Amino acid sequence: MIVINKPFDGVPVKGSKRDFILRLFVKPPLVVFLLFSLAALKSGIGAIVYAIFPALLSIPIFFIFYSLYVVTFQSFVLGRKFAKLSRAEIPAIKKYLVDTYKKPLIYFDFSTALMEAVSLSWSKAVLYPTFIAFNGYDFFMTNRQGQMVKFNWEDVRQWSNGTQTGGNFVNANLDLSAQVHNIQQKGENAKASGFFVTIKDVNQPKWQFTTTDEALQNKWMEVFRQVKDGTIKLQS
Repeated sequence: MIVINKPFDGVPVKGSKRDFILRLFVKPPLVVFLLFSLAALKSGIGAIVYAIFPALLSIPIFFIFYSLYVVTFQSFVLGRKFAKLSRAEIPAIKKYLVDTYKKPLIYFDFSTALMEAVSLSWSKAVLYPTFIAFNGYDFFMTNRQGQMVKFNWEDVRQWSNGTQTGGNFVNANLDLSAQVHNIQQKGENAKASGFFVTIKDVNQPKWQFTTTDEALQNKWMEVFRQVKDGTIKLQS
């Protein structure tokens, strides 16, 4: 029987929309205003008013440099940080699957490389690690929004794997816009890569274990082949 639910709380993301607003539109102009105000004290209290203009000007300037930082460094730094937090969730996920369905897991693989922040409110967001598992009877897959599907072999229509490539500009080292495009394209290619299963569900038939690791893709292709040809015996 196909069951789709959302059993996991996910990993809280500190970089929420509130933090983004404070980081870009409150803190930089406030710091600039205070610095210029201290400098203006020598000329009298009235001169502090002129500190407003450089404070406002700091917003677009800081935004440009912050955008360059995000493109070049932040995705890597935050990716490592939240991947570590998400990996810490894996033992709890395994325990949930074993305790709930009363069978040990035979195969289990997860990915934290491609996670999306799911916004719960204007000040809170979470990340979900994606995984695929098999306990000898039930299959489990999740998407990047934290939904999990449980299905049996009888529910499987087809499966496939693939790694998407292409769409990049060549010789983009001296062109900043081309570099930004290539970084974005690399992310889009990665999100379209993985192991894919189509099940007998009208509302959500297609599921994807997102990974660019071809060894993992091939592993699950072989698991499904061996279930089909009877090499892996399904348990009752």
